[in-house]
Amino acid sequence: MGRNRAVIAMMALWLLVQMGAPSGAKAEEPRRGADIAAGAISALATIFAFPARVAACVATVALGGVTYGLTLGTSELLRQEIVAGTNYTCGGRFYITPEEVKQFAKEPERRM
Repeated sequence: MGRNRAVIAMMALWLLVQMGAPSGAKAEEPRRGADIAAGAISALATIFAFPARVAACVATVALGGVTYGLTLGTSELLRQEIVAGTNYTCGGRFYITPEEVKQFAKEPERRM
């Protein structure tokens, strides 16, 4: 019951931001609306991407540990693969920046 209220509150806040941001933009400032939208999309993408990244990291470490344990640590190749996979899934940032959103939005323009 409480979870549904939280989801509805988040959706209402998102809708309010989406409706209010364009009305605050002026013709002289065309980038302001894009900046606000990129920030909002960045926040939403981070909310969805963060748990997925954490789950991938935990799964990589867990499966790698089990696999390394089954081989009793005798496979150097397996150890290297586990370390590389762990660095890939657990390394880096766990959030998405507005600049990344803007760059992704400009990609289709380059193709034309």
